[in-house]
Amino acid sequence: MVNILCFNAGSSSLSYAAFRGQGEALALTFDGGVDLSAEDVVLLRPADGPARRLDVSDTSDFPAIACRILDAVERDTGEPSVIAHRVVHGGDRTAPAVDLTEDEMAALGTLAPLAPIHQPAALGPARAIAAARPDLRQVAVFDTAFHATLPDIARRLPLPETGATAGLRRFGFHGLSYAWAARRLRDVAPQRGRVVALHLSGGASACAIRDGRSIDTSMGATPLDGLMMGTRSGAVDPGLILALMQDRGLSADEVADLLWHRSGLAGVSGISNDTRDLIPSGAPEAEAALALFCRSAAKSAAAMAVSLGGFDALVFTGGIGAEQPEIRACICADLAFLGVRLDPDANARNDERISHPDAAIEIRAFAEQEEWIMAIETSRLVEGTA
Repeated sequence: MVNILCFNAGSSSLSYAAFRGQGEALALTFDGGVDLSAEDVVLLRPADGPARRLDVSDTSDFPAIACRILDAVERDTGEPSVIAHRVVHGGDRTAPAVDLTEDEMAALGTLAPLAPIHQPAALGPARAIAAARPDLRQVAVFDTAFHATLPDIARRLPLPETGATAGLRRFGFHGLSYAWAARRLRDVAPQRGRVVALHLSGGASACAIRDGRSIDTSMGATPLDGLMMGTRSGAVDPGLILALMQDRGLSADEVADLLWHRSGLAGVSGISNDTRDLIPSGAPEAEAALALFCRSAAKSAAAMAVSLGGFDALVFTGGIGAEQPEIRACICADLAFLGVRLDPDANARNDERISHPDAAIEIRAFAEQEEWIMAIETSRLVEGTA
């Protein structure tokens, strides 16, 4: 029996979930989170009781908040056996989970240039807990590990494998989300072996999944590649980056800020990075941003279909993918020529199965369960079955 506390840190949000059990028989005991861009409290939601609020208005420091969440959960459920952290970039690590020792944290920290808004956010809470509670075992669970099965043709980048570009390749991200989608589809539609999955949230990507294994994905060496996102540009002309620096005088830091923080939905619309704001806006700029976002997602989905040689199922996940029917309808309209056909009523209700009954391609919308996947992989490591 293990008691696992999972931390899932983003660039401006920190969510958590606590589980108790063994193997895959894990029961959720607590979950919640904080978005520092919108609120200054952490919701403490027990599985069998009313939610409480943990005031964190005196700090915006994720490591300190993580320590407070640990204390609060421990008072209610007892000391965790292990703490798991979602780490976006695992580099060449193929195991889904490893013990997060000081040496391992230092090694993972060297990958921060490839994931500058994600890697420090994950390692900060881990370091703070290690300092405050060195007795507690901590584990890293990687977004990149799901893509360890990429074949060479998907893994290679069109760059020399020597000099400054040595070791750079397509790593892929959102692996915990895709792992859950693959498991869920296996349970509800096991006959659908060729799957195009779209993780649509503040970050967005596409993945080609064959028989539960990743064979291609839209993100490359960094989580900046691929689809247009909330504030991230996604893939842009590399010559443009050179021109911005060589002709228009932008520094490397200014280009990084532009591509990571001031592009995507926010940059195109000038209104918001959140589709929930843009959809009801009616402003031409909002409509242009949404149209570009949906077309970017549809083109990436079609590219994944090439790697699969056709597809049997289309899966939407992530906050946008699971919850926003307008976005799904727009993307599916662009993919209609491939046989994608929505059931408008099921889509509007946010049902899990949203394809038309007569459609050859099954369409599903799955709420992501990243923390559950983290807990499963952590349990396997702790129990020695990984």
